[in-house]
Amino acid sequence: MEFTQVVELEGHIIDSLTLPKVYDEILDRGGNYTTEEISMGKRREDQSYARIKISAPTNDILNNILDRITKLGVVLIHKGGTKK
Repeated sequence: MEFTQVVELEGHIIDSLTLPKVYDEILDRGGNYTTEEISMGKRREDQSYARIKISAPTNDILNNILDRITKLGVVLIHKGGTKK
């Protein structure tokens, strides 16, 4: 069984290294991720967007990951983790 949560991240997530920091937090805390959608701005003033599905073996691990990455600007799409 795994617990999942879909999140979004937008802004200057590539040049600020926010996206790699989010990926690192997920993996460092025992989770995994799938990038469901990503669009990158072409010019410096353009913003980028990513939708990421996070999975973890327990709800506690998932919540720990979510606590960490929301501090980086991640927004939850579906409230609460779902079991698979």
